[in-house]
Amino acid sequence: MTRYLIRRFIRSLIIFAAAATAIFFMVRLAPGNPARLYLGLEASPQAIAAKSHELGLDRSLLAQYGSFLGNLVRGDLGTSVRGGESVWSLVLQRAPVTIELTLLAVALSSALAIVLGMLAAAKRDSLRDATIRVGTVVAISIPNFWLALIFVLLFGLWLPGVLPPSGWVSFSSDPIGNLQHAILPVIVLGLPNLAIVTRTLRVSMLETLDHDYVTFGRSRGLGERRLRRAFALPNAVIPTTTVIGLAVGLLISGTVIVEEVFSIPGVGRLMVDSFQEKDYPVAIGATLFVAFAFIVVNFVVDVLYAFLNPRIRDLYARGGLAGA
Repeated sequence: MTRYLIRRFIRSLIIFAAAATAIFFMVRLAPGNPARLYLGLEASPQAIAAKSHELGLDRSLLAQYGSFLGNLVRGDLGTSVRGGESVWSLVLQRAPVTIELTLLAVALSSALAIVLGMLAAAKRDSLRDATIRVGTVVAISIPNFWLALIFVLLFGLWLPGVLPPSGWVSFSSDPIGNLQHAILPVIVLGLPNLAIVTRTLRVSMLETLDHDYVTFGRSRGLGERRLRRAFALPNAVIPTTTVIGLAVGLLISGTVIVEEVFSIPGVGRLMVDSFQEKDYPVAIGATLFVAFAFIVVNFVVDVLYAFLNPRIRDLYARGGLAGA
């Protein structure tokens, strides 16, 4: 098991290095000169050249990449071109907002999805099952940016005062206000996850209910409700856990659009603003945060799956998947 964890950790580092390389070159190859944006459109060529030299933009792309990798290994993401602040401090200031939105969306949508998945599997091909399946298809089909704009229009124009259509309040300063501001973005973020987890759990429950040990339980007179809760659900949750874990990474990246529409000061909005201002260090730092969160979540999901599934855990313990 230790060898498996070490291999997974090394693979995660390699993936992060590849992601960091791709992010650096994609940002740097984008058109526009940060020095000109910083100094203004009427700045002289001499001033722009001096500022470009100060920012290191007059060096070759490979030289800039080498400096970037060296700084990244030391944990230095640089300073903002616009404000001169540390990129680390900017990202850490915004990260709690994004993490809170993501965790709330995953927790609430997953809890509701487990209930809906069990209800759908309990009455296969019934009206209730069909209604839940159609509802999940609709939920998956709704673009999150469109739903966010509809909520802003609805609660900002037609239902003012019911829920805040934009903005953010920290939990430490106003817990009630924080939850009120989080309701709409959490719904937008969690709706696709709700649909995917519901469908995944329903299919897993139906497959599990057809297994021999469930049939044996029926032959001994156990009720269907007990069979679903005590036998089917624990086994059906294992593949569903993987889907929930992957959803965390996807939702972190999905906050980019949601934070921009609802004017929420998270990492997603920081990323958008930095790209618009050609603030290379902040743009790279914010994007690296999203990539790092996704990779960490995938690593944790792999480890959890190995522990939750007894058969996989036994194979790891015996060394049967040592090369995995």
